[in-house]
Amino acid sequence: MAKAAPVVTPTPTPAGPARSNVLWLLPSGLFALAAIGILWALPRPASACIAIYPAPENCGAGDTSVVIPFLVLIVFAYAAIVACAVLVTRPRGVVLGILTGVLALLFLIGLATVLAAADPGPIYYY
Repeated sequence: MAKAAPVVTPTPTPAGPARSNVLWLLPSGLFALAAIGILWALPRPASACIAIYPAPENCGAGDTSVVIPFLVLIVFAYAAIVACAVLVTRPRGVVLGILTGVLALLFLIGLATVLAAADPGPIYYY
């Protein structure tokens, strides 16, 4: 009698979810970095400064209190995307698509808010 060769079954590798995570995390991460950079580079509302030297302490480059909450929200939205990419198994595409839309919406609202706050108002000619 001849011995039969042992049957070796290959173990499946979970390459699908890891690749799917990269396809969601990389573009949304790059978008989050670009959004943070753009929001930080936008002009901020500045206080009126008189032309004396040295400048008063409250006279500076602008107030960052308008932009900081949106930067924090963008970081939290990306953290939620990462957490859902790791933890959610079944409707992953739907959940990550919704969270990526939330990230884009946060950027647009932050952009409009920062630009509206930087508006100096009407210009008066004397």
